[in-house]
Amino acid sequence: MTTTEPTISTPPEVMDEVMARHFEAEANHDRPGILATLTENAEHEPVGFPGAPFHSHDELMGFYEVLFEQLEQIDIEPVRRLYGHNFLVDEIQYKGRAHGDFMGFGFGPDGKPVDFRLMHICEFDGDR
Repeated sequence: MTTTEPTISTPPEVMDEVMARHFEAEANHDRPGILATLTENAEHEPVGFPGAPFHSHDELMGFYEVLFEQLEQIDIEPVRRLYGHNFLVDEIQYKGRAHGDFMGFGFGPDGKPVDFRLMHICEFDGDR
């Protein structure tokens, strides 16, 4: 198990703002905007994705290239968000269209509508 010790306490409203910026950057395929929400030592582990976890911004961009190519985001609906000391657990309902076999889920490359729940577990160090 990997643990980190953030240097300062991050209030929930700051976490919410970072997540909003991150989701907006994802929706707009804004790669620099996505990276601006992540620390240099961020660990990103999309469960089931080949090569995960990712430990650098360069590795993360490979993941996002596949994501942006194979999934078209239509809507994200919040389900629940739980806060702890310098972390949050965020559950959303993701709605979009598949343009590839993302992570081997069998979505297919035909623009098929997809609708699934997604959970983020995020640790914070200040405003990232």
